[in-house]
Amino acid sequence: MSGITRGAKKLLPKAVKRFVLLDVLGIRRSYRNQRLHASRVFLEREILPWLAARQSRVLFVGTAPYTCQFERLFRRSRDQYTTIDPDPGTAVWGARRHIVGPIQEIARHRPEGYFDCIVFNGVFGFGIDDVDDQRAVARVLHDALAPGGLLLVGWNTNLMSDPEELGLFTPYFVPAEGLPWPQRTRFSLPETHVYDFYIRRPGAGIRAAS
Repeated sequence: MSGITRGAKKLLPKAVKRFVLLDVLGIRRSYRNQRLHASRVFLEREILPWLAARQSRVLFVGTAPYTCQFERLFRRSRDQYTTIDPDPGTAVWGARRHIVGPIQEIARHRPEGYFDCIVFNGVFGFGIDDVDDQRAVARVLHDALAPGGLLLVGWNTNLMSDPEELGLFTPYFVPAEGLPWPQRTRFSLPETHVYDFYIRRPGAGIRAAS
């Protein structure tokens, strides 16, 4: 790619870039069937609108073409919705408040306890696969959340072992109660996706666990 082309790409508004990628280059077609999955419909039509109405600072981990429309739900303030992804190429799908970096480095970008809610969907099993790495990320998620903050973990039964059986979140979180949905929400086969809801356990962060 020439320097002129790269420069022009940087100058294009994000909305124009998305239109070119989604509708001109056809990325939208490749994601159309995924948006029909029951777990995806549940996320878009139930979970995210519910969070948008109640949470002041939400972090969404991971960006892709199907996530770019989520920001429109979060209109209470400029700080209400933040996205993070380590791949600079996916920043076009991120929010206005987008962070290029791995979730393990969130403390470099936001102070401890900054977020009221973290949506951690489809990350374990898609890049963070080692159990020790997953435990380390659970600690990071805890420290990024405010006391009593809500954590949504989405994972696939065909890609990883049960996080509850592994005890990944037990030191740092307790099962969420009083939500409109079960603490563990499943879907009919062939869906393998599961949503688990947790509340940050007080006093179990990196400093307390060290």
